Amino acid sequence: MANRPGFGVLLSRLMRHRGTDLAWLSSSSGLPETELRSVMSGTQPSASQLDGLARALGFHAVDLYVIAGIPVPDALTPRASAAGSALADIAQITRALPSDQRAHVHQLIERLPLELEERPPAQPFIYDQHAAGFGAVLTNLLCGNRNLPSPTAAAKILAVLTEGRVYLAASTISGIGRGRAPLTPDRVAGFATALGIPTGDLAAVTGIALPEPSRPADPPAAEMAGLLWNCRRLTTAQVEQVRDEARSMLTAVPDDASAEDWNRVHHHHGRWWGAPRR
Repeated sequence: MANRPGFGVLLSRLMRHRGTDLAWLSSSSGLPETELRSVMSGTQPSASQLDGLARALGFHAVDLYVIAGIPVPDALTPRASAAGSALADIAQITRALPSDQRAHVHQLIERLPLELEERPPAQPFIYDQHAAGFGAVLTNLLCGNRNLPSPTAAAKILAVLTEGRVYLAASTISGIGRGRAPLTPDRVAGFATALGIPTGDLAAVTGIALPEPSRPADPPAAEMAGLLWNCRRLTTAQVEQVRDEARSMLTAVPDDASAEDWNRVHHHHGRWWGAPRR
């Protein structure tokens, strides 16, 4: 059994890290101070309380559900549980594109209609947070809340968004989720990047100290984390459509192209394909 504190302790850690107090949290969340004191004293938060806290803290509500150990309602889970591989490709390709083409990919995602497709009957595997602690929490946030049930796809997302700083095998992702692989400071920082959660916030919640000084903010990675989140409402077919359109924007990289002038994405039929840096 992992020694994982209750949600009230985690909320206190986050508030202490941010330098906020109960009065501010009450005003920003719309929740009475008496309710917040109860939660911080150990009472399990309700869904409506988590919704208010999410608005105040700038978290996605379903992420707070996972952090609090409350099951995410079916209606709030990603719609395409089989889209992980295509999502990883979208992130890898889009990050390499120049700004105008990245904007086109974002617009395509926003324009796609919400299709009336039944959700898959089998929900993605959920790692046991009581047994594995924060490793399971972070793995559930990435794999369960962002269309990445496959540890292979999750590992690729981590590598792409951190530019290779956090390069883990799929078995290591699974090991973190099961509490069999350590959750190191570098790994916490990598998960934070992929989740679009400030690194300091995630470090405060997990209680894992980060090395000083911390890495500067990475706007392209934050943009891709937002793209990943926005794809939660898409079906598998729509995700594949976005992937194919993004891929069509890649061009053959000249043989004499320098790394300073070109982003290389993948090697196919003897040629590198990518996009010029602008």
